[in-house]
Amino acid sequence: MANTSQDSEHPLTVAEQNRNVLVFAACTCLQYLAAPVLYVGMTQATLCAKLGASPDVANLPETAFFIMTVMPVFLAWLFPGVGYLKRIMSVCYLAAGLALVLVCAALLGDVSDKMKIACVIFQGAVSGAAMPTAIALLWEAMGRGVAESRRGLALGLAFGLGPFLAFGASLVSQELLSGKLWGLLPKQLDYPWEFVALFGSAGPMMLVAALLSTIVVIPPASESEASSTREPLWAGLFDFLTTPLLAKATIVTILLYVGNTIAANMNLYTTYALGADPEQYVGYQLALRFFCKGVAGLLLGWILVKSNPRAGILITGLIFVGSQVWALCVPGIWYLFAFGLFGAGELVGVYAPNYILSASSPRRLRQNMAYVTMMMMPAGPAGYLFGAIAKSYPDNPAFGFRLSFYLCGGILILGLILGVTLLPKRPVPEEVTE
Repeated sequence: MANTSQDSEHPLTVAEQNRNVLVFAACTCLQYLAAPVLYVGMTQATLCAKLGASPDVANLPETAFFIMTVMPVFLAWLFPGVGYLKRIMSVCYLAAGLALVLVCAALLGDVSDKMKIACVIFQGAVSGAAMPTAIALLWEAMGRGVAESRRGLALGLAFGLGPFLAFGASLVSQELLSGKLWGLLPKQLDYPWEFVALFGSAGPMMLVAALLSTIVVIPPASESEASSTREPLWAGLFDFLTTPLLAKATIVTILLYVGNTIAANMNLYTTYALGADPEQYVGYQLALRFFCKGVAGLLLGWILVKSNPRAGILITGLIFVGSQVWALCVPGIWYLFAFGLFGAGELVGVYAPNYILSASSPRRLRQNMAYVTMMMMPAGPAGYLFGAIAKSYPDNPAFGFRLSFYLCGGILILGLILGVTLLPKRPVPEEVTE
């Protein structure tokens, strides 16, 4: 089939581009469907607590996830060739799916609770390495394999349908964890079958995504790409961190990313805020998280058009602070809205990279955006710290959790203050040092 005149400069046919659009949308939607376990944090903390883990250990899956988010940069450096794209993407989805299956096997196997907890932590680490890598490669596949004029369809399908799928999946996960599934099951699920059903249903979704990755059509690499030499990993990072504006934006971003690591403690605090087992509410918490993220995403996109790149960072950071204030001040069923604010605040993961994108020179754009994925790594250990603080008050654990919320809020406020004082509203790209 011949290309249309609109896409005459693109090396792929319209049919091949349409295939790539559908694969991008399908893989993204599968990621959203598996969000209750791929968004490592609350569900894993609930399971670890069920297995007898202390708050600091229950935070380890989330901590492991964030630490391993450095992997996309390392793999991009180790395998720079375009020919590796499909294979690595497929392996990443496969690894994420197998890690979920491993959790199911451990829960059903004759192993100790400590070994089961170790498997949950391992799943968090594998997801942290595999999923950001797969997502980055999926975006690159669309960038290479779909003309710019056709990418709107891919984004509309993926991010129009995806968040609603995550919202629905979160409600289903709550019904699975409660063992009821709206009365559709012949009898209520008992432990560990509710967690086996949750993790086990997500595993095959990643296996399907791995298969879909193999049918993406990638144009041959250009001569310049094929002949380019690998830059030392440290050299590019040094250039990034010695560019003043990018260095300042990195500090602000890492401080605000700390807000992502408090989710497990917020879930575990359900016991004291609502007087109920966290397992009974984690699905509702996830549903509010994704629903409010979708609503905020629409509003923040409009605000960005009307304002400046810095505004997105400051607004999402303020919402993150609001989630901690709400968790500290509002008990009872209304405590759950803290997770809605948390979900909206998570969009700092969109607007902080957008600021760095605006502050990057064109010739370093691809490398700089890869380094953004590393910024979760230094923020990751904060999750374990927050869990350790909660554990430090065995006679009054509720106070320990509240103290972790105060500390998280304080770090976020520091990030906001530095954002206002160090970052210009409209960044001008600075050249890297030579």
